[in-house]
Amino acid sequence: LHRISLDARARFSADVVAIAPDVAGLITHVNVHDNQLVKKDQVLFTIDQPRYQKALAEAEADVAYYQVLAQEKRQEAGRRNRLGVQAMSREEIDQANNVLQTVLHQLAKAQATRDLAKLDLERTVIRAPADGWVTNLNVYAGEFITRGSTAVALVKKNSFYVQAYMEETKLEGVRPGYRAEITPLGSNRVLKGTVDSVAAGVTNASSTSDAKGMATIDSNLEWVRLAQRVPVRIRLDEQQGNLWPAGTTATVVITGKQDRDASQDSFFRKLAHRLREFG
Repeated sequence: LHRISLDARARFSADVVAIAPDVAGLITHVNVHDNQLVKKDQVLFTIDQPRYQKALAEAEADVAYYQVLAQEKRQEAGRRNRLGVQAMSREEIDQANNVLQTVLHQLAKAQATRDLAKLDLERTVIRAPADGWVTNLNVYAGEFITRGSTAVALVKKNSFYVQAYMEETKLEGVRPGYRAEITPLGSNRVLKGTVDSVAAGVTNASSTSDAKGMATIDSNLEWVRLAQRVPVRIRLDEQQGNLWPAGTTATVVITGKQDRDASQDSFFRKLAHRLREFG
């Protein structure tokens, strides 16, 4: 008979992407509002583009210049090589070849600069990396934003899961693949899920390392030994949208390899409800 593991400390979680621009500049347009559901590649906001457009135009002009110059030097080097040492000195031939190599190197640098300018211009338009909800939007048109500064968070759609914090004394009844029941705080609705994984380790607050890496153990003995809590990740059978946002709490019951039958359900649902009332 499987020992049912009950835990009152659980939270809904989701994959969250911190969105930060790869370029700096003034924000000209903000195309979304806080808590809006957006699609992948939808424009979130735009950074001032004229400066980057001019940088690209300048880089393209440099590429065009060096392309023409390289063509001229290639023809000159070819002409001298064909004439050979009978018509001119080896030094003059080598000089033409060296000039050509220098111009080709400058052309390659100009092309790389142009490609980077084009990439910077593309990245003035910040798009959603996935379907999800915009949250904690804190940018406005007219503000200056620096490269790498987080502008908004995106909670990815269909990425919600439950993170339960099981006491170590209850882990015997928790295995990947076991079934779970999740009751959101303040709700009588029971969601179904499956244990996805159990954390392989947690921090030991009483143990640290010194400068040489040697373990330092706290010698104080506690009269009351509290059970350590271990994170357990639970995969939901059905995604619930953002009905229960990431960070909200729930009660979790691990029922074993199979879901509970109806006779067990009534008692444990009442027990879970009482636990929620007491926090």
